[in-house]
Amino acid sequence: MYIEQLLLTNFRCFGPAGTSIDLTSGLTTFVGVNGAGKTAVLQALQRLFGITGEQRRVRRQDFHIPAAEAGPPLQRALALEAILAFPELDAGGANAGAIPEFFQQMAADDAGRLKCRLRLEATWTDDGSLEGALEQKYWAVRTFGPFAEADCIELKALDRARIQMIYVPASRDGASQVTAFLRGRLWRAINWSQGVRQTFADAGAALNGAFAAEPAVDIVVGAVTRRWQQVHTAGTDTTPLFRPIDLRFEEAIRKVEVVFRPDEAGRERALDDLSDGQRSLFHLAMTAATLDIEANVAANAAAGFQPGGVPLPALTLIAVEEPENNLAPFYLSRIVRQIEELTAGPRAQALISSHSASILARVDPAQVRHFRLNPADRTARVRAIRLPPDQEEASKFVREAVRTYPELYFARFVVLGEGASEEVVLPRLAEAMGLDIDRSFVAVVPLGGRHVNHLWRLLTDLDIPYATLLDLDWGRDGGGWGRIKTACTQLLAVGVNPQAIFGRHLNPAGPAANLAAFDALLPQNVADMNTWINWLRQFQVFFCTPLDLDYSMLQAFSAAYQIPEPGRQGPSQRGNPRTAVLGEEGRHGLYGAEHEQLLRWYRYLFLGRGKPSTHVRVLSGQTSQALTAGAP
Repeated sequence: MYIEQLLLTNFRCFGPAGTSIDLTSGLTTFVGVNGAGKTAVLQALQRLFGITGEQRRVRRQDFHIPAAEAGPPLQRALALEAILAFPELDAGGANAGAIPEFFQQMAADDAGRLKCRLRLEATWTDDGSLEGALEQKYWAVRTFGPFAEADCIELKALDRARIQMIYVPASRDGASQVTAFLRGRLWRAINWSQGVRQTFADAGAALNGAFAAEPAVDIVVGAVTRRWQQVHTAGTDTTPLFRPIDLRFEEAIRKVEVVFRPDEAGRERALDDLSDGQRSLFHLAMTAATLDIEANVAANAAAGFQPGGVPLPALTLIAVEEPENNLAPFYLSRIVRQIEELTAGPRAQALISSHSASILARVDPAQVRHFRLNPADRTARVRAIRLPPDQEEASKFVREAVRTYPELYFARFVVLGEGASEEVVLPRLAEAMGLDIDRSFVAVVPLGGRHVNHLWRLLTDLDIPYATLLDLDWGRDGGGWGRIKTACTQLLAVGVNPQAIFGRHLNPAGPAANLAAFDALLPQNVADMNTWINWLRQFQVFFCTPLDLDYSMLQAFSAAYQIPEPGRQGPSQRGNPRTAVLGEEGRHGLYGAEHEQLLRWYRYLFLGRGKPSTHVRVLSGQTSQALTAGAP
């Protein structure tokens, strides 16, 4: 049993259109920049499955306020839905007995699978008071799609407790949360022996007696009693007593604290004395350990625990917010591994929310849900990654690209380039022009042109705007018209209308005929080539002409690049540089004598040496004014 889908309508940053979020049966990871709606989803789950009344209470600020709202209305409404799936039933019913009886009042979806639909509705009404009047209803709906009140069954508190959410917030107070967690989920399930109860009672009574026998304590008690009886004349509660030990066993065990030993001096260290990061780790470890114990108790009565003494939840939802807080990135792997171990069973499901790129290298991209705030209406959008089906190499590439360049997920704009040169050159040119790429959340990603259509689809799915900078490679084998043909092919692959690409020149036989026609075009037809280059810009596809970004920079700042490094002699004057730059099969005749010296310097600077280091050396010596004026 797990939460398969969550639907939020008019809840905080989720608007009236409703947002559906699909969850995996194990770990689902929420990523996005700050303020994109990740915490709002965790709060929605708290309203549905929180373990305290405070977590389940709907607040006035939970209701969505449209960005264009002119004035507050007299009433607002929100709705939260959770769809529960039961793979135990699909597996043949071996574990069907673990499904609580209430949740067996299910409905069949379009595919005929039995699921449970839980719905929380809340209404806020302006009744003239400071907070207004809040009403909420929690139902199980026995149908999918539109429903009437007759289709709804009220969800009772006992049934609601069958799913419990353990929320580990970004700012963790380890001591209080661990104590509350133990009190609520473990201590009550322990079958405390009569021996420990009697030992506690005897020791407590002895300590209280020794405390009360102290002369100074007797003086304090006498003074307080005298003053109390002067103001309190009722016949009860006349004599105050001071005792250090509460003799009520159940109350005493609630105050059990955790200590660690040894510290540097060989003494015990309190939980509050640990660092912020250590407290975070311990709280996560304590959560995992508690679920381990509950799993053992559920499977068979563990020694010392009451068989069926405390009803364990059918599903525990673990929500960890920003696990990177106060922790080095390397700890994330340990945290993710522990959570994945917990969710391997049928009784636990987990969520992680993060605004750190480091989390993406440690989770499966298929588990990621990307959050982005739409600036137009200030509502959140949630997208899953659509990995290419039946294309193992493409799927592998996207997975590795996402993990290698996780900045994609947190960018407001992405520039896809051919190689490492773009990573160095573009940010420096942008900075010279007054645009700080990093502070503007612009990511420059060298992912290569071969798989560019898959990255286009990825960014389109995530609703992240982007531009692509490709090498024209004019004169190289497959360059020029070949690169333009490839770009058109990739655009068609992501669903761009052929009419939009080829216009009135679209061949009646279909776009494949237009693509084949590129092979007959002459590389010397520069005018038509430039027309196509300019035409493709409407699709955010740009070309470095005539060759690549390295050659464009060499042309634009030839004097700066044509300075040998200290201790080096510069390019050799031997041989034809076109062979090295364009290749044996290249069109050497396209580059006349005016390109001779630049090609020699290109061969010297960029072939067989690190391109980025060359650009760093040259650009670091240029002023912003010079770069702005000469940028290609």
